[in-house]
Amino acid sequence: MAFLSPIGGLLVLALVFAFCVSVAAVSGLDAALLPLPTLAGCVLVLLCAGYAGVVHLGLLLVYAALLAATVYCGFRAGKRALLNALCSPGVLFFGAAATFFWVLLGVLQPLFTQWDEFTFWGTAAKMLKEQNMLYPLAPGNLKARAGMPAMALISYLFQGLSPKFSEWQCLAGYDMLFMAALAPVAVVSSSPKNSKKHWPHALLLLGAGAVLPFFFGPVPVGTVSTVYANAMADVPLALLFGGTLCLYFCCKGWAGVLLTALPAALLTATKDMGFAYALIAVFVMFVDALFAAPAPQCLQQRPRALFMALLQALGRALPVLAVFVSWSRYAAAATGAAGGTSVGSAGLGMGQVLAGGLTQFIGIGRTEKFSQLMALMGRAFFTTKVCVVGGGALAVAAITAVGAAAFLLAGRGAPRRRVVLAWGGLGLSFAAFYLFHLILYYYNFSEVEALALKDYARYIGPYYAGWMLAMLCLLGRAAAAVEVPVAGRAAAVAAPLLVTAVCGCVLGLVAWRGVPVAGFWSNADSRYALRRDIKNRAAAANEVLNWNDRVLVISQGDDATRWYYYNYELTATVVRGFGGVFWGDDATNRWDSDFMNLVESENWTLYDYKAVCSLEGLQAYLQEKNCNYLLIDRSDDYLARDFSRGFVGGLAADMPATLYRVEGTGSAVTFVPVAESGVSQ
Repeated sequence: MAFLSPIGGLLVLALVFAFCVSVAAVSGLDAALLPLPTLAGCVLVLLCAGYAGVVHLGLLLVYAALLAATVYCGFRAGKRALLNALCSPGVLFFGAAATFFWVLLGVLQPLFTQWDEFTFWGTAAKMLKEQNMLYPLAPGNLKARAGMPAMALISYLFQGLSPKFSEWQCLAGYDMLFMAALAPVAVVSSSPKNSKKHWPHALLLLGAGAVLPFFFGPVPVGTVSTVYANAMADVPLALLFGGTLCLYFCCKGWAGVLLTALPAALLTATKDMGFAYALIAVFVMFVDALFAAPAPQCLQQRPRALFMALLQALGRALPVLAVFVSWSRYAAAATGAAGGTSVGSAGLGMGQVLAGGLTQFIGIGRTEKFSQLMALMGRAFFTTKVCVVGGGALAVAAITAVGAAAFLLAGRGAPRRRVVLAWGGLGLSFAAFYLFHLILYYYNFSEVEALALKDYARYIGPYYAGWMLAMLCLLGRAAAAVEVPVAGRAAAVAAPLLVTAVCGCVLGLVAWRGVPVAGFWSNADSRYALRRDIKNRAAAANEVLNWNDRVLVISQGDDATRWYYYNYELTATVVRGFGGVFWGDDATNRWDSDFMNLVESENWTLYDYKAVCSLEGLQAYLQEKNCNYLLIDRSDDYLARDFSRGFVGGLAADMPATLYRVEGTGSAVTFVPVAESGVSQ
């Protein structure tokens, strides 16, 4: 199976692509509408299989079902229908762009580099692949075991034919999902047969959609961008949110309910905030179905229209709720946590948080901290850069301009109502979304982090991007619907010019101010020097360690980066360190932490994060935590001088990384290097 490692993802992509084309040939749908629901359905099957503890069997079932459906639908449709389905610009973009990302990242082989990738996002995907089980129950050093599973399952889907986990394949798999989310924006015509004459529109819209993560994810000058080479959930939230709405605008009836319900459920499982995004999408679809459709001709039909809108909204909302509730209960049962969800250090329930936040917002019992946060969030909307043109106000202005262009091109009546309702529904939801983040800053962050509006652009930016993608879709559909006999020759000429102008502005602004010095296309080896160094050291230690072992990592001078890398790489339980003072058996002046630096009591300013202890204190701590190994990653003069007597062979300030076995009990504990196992470097 080793030969499948570099091409396994391409084989999965080919299977998904063929499935979409064959089903489109039979159903008459545009093939570009199918990649996103297909991937969402695959993830939901894997999730259910994971609940049952047979995720690997679920993967085989997914592959078999895709293959069987492809063969059946392909033979039933016939060659001519297959060729017609293949002419969809959106599905061809999906296949070509997804292949491009897999090949490019396969050549460059990027690695995870961001802390959050090691605290959850990358580690979860690795654990799922290596253990063939959902990560809340898998052995590993993952703290956030209740984090949402969709992205890890996408990685698992595309790495199913690879014998081992690869970080670049994980990132490439995510990019394949992103291309699937962008594909529906190219469906500018309700009839696939008419798609050929709208190819210029479709390609412009696809190009603008593809650069939206750069448009709404500006990086400081000289900084390497992580767009399309990032395991975290910010870009997925944006593109899945916008892509789900694009799907809705392009399909009708109960088939449309199914095609949008699956991505909405996937959006829910992407991140904690994905539940809110999914509910907003369902709300916008409900408002559109209720008010944007042509009004019933008689009063007797209006209750039926309301009933159908509610029924379809329920059909979309139920999978969303099922995923959210089922995962919450599964994670709680797997981790032994309480069933309720608490927010912040006070342990308040979500209902208490919302009630308390809303009462303060309207002025009842408002605290000084809440008042400060309100002022900060108000200013941030205008001053904090969230896109290449500036702050949130300018981002909304750009989105409104696209919506206005769509409104001008849309026909009178229902088409224009759809544009107004979509913009208004998303705008109203954004106001609630913004208020919700204000409340979260108050309850879920420390005062220092809250007043700094930590990660503000990262939390708010995905909504803007999804909103813009939905408006681009409506613009494309409005332009394609312009017909010369009805609208006149002037409107027919203006439609492509307006689409070109809007998409050209998006592309031009990114080219002018949004292209970073390096990104997913760069072979930035210097970024991975530390990662590769830790990977090599951990690989040597892993020859001895297994998941039953407990190891404490000491890396003098570390700022937590090296510790998180070891936490990710070691196949053993990495024991948390401590801060404060620990002398022998006296643990009253220390606190649990993650990484630690051992420093002298008279030199507390040597490192930002301090743990003061004696050799006897270290021996006692290792016994308290049931450690059987100690890894000295980096030593220094202090360790060499004050701790050498407890280590066989002593310590040196510039010694290589060495793994020690903890032997003996009580005050007789000694640390013996595992040199005979080839661990010492």
